[in-house]
Amino acid sequence: MSWVIQSAGGIVYYIHADGNPRYLLMKRYAISKRIEWVAPKGKIEPGETTEQAAIREISEEAGIPQNKMRLWVQLGITHLRSDEQSRWQLNKDTTYFLVEYLGDPNLLAIENGWWLTGMYKWATLSDVLALLYYQDIRELVRKAHHIITNRRKHHDVKSAFINSLD
Repeated sequence: MSWVIQSAGGIVYYIHADGNPRYLLMKRYAISKRIEWVAPKGKIEPGETTEQAAIREISEEAGIPQNKMRLWVQLGITHLRSDEQSRWQLNKDTTYFLVEYLGDPNLLAIENGWWLTGMYKWATLSDVLALLYYQDIRELVRKAHHIITNRRKHHDVKSAFINSLD
């Protein structure tokens, strides 16, 4: 088997006015020539930590300033392996983090590039689960959603307790 490309990215979210998270999806041209929805990610550069690469790649691909992101936790690692008969030889491990977007969700600057189409959407959980092709990424989004909703419940309980002390 050939060498494995190491990459990093994020399940990027913000909390919508309705109180629910919205997740960033971008359209790209896949190696198979399909157009698909994906989460931002890219190769880890020499000397970079996985966390640094995730923040840099999200910033580069989505046009989000690095100071408008908060990296919370590593969600997991996906593994892509080509078999010997595959037309496209690609072996890649991608580490995904849960990343909160702290800016205005209407101000992203995703450009049309050599593999990005320039299109993006802030999607609900059900939209994400319907739009993402790869099952392992859908599972990471489910995990992210669980973490976000539990964190928000904990925050609401803590706030209610503090308010009751007044």
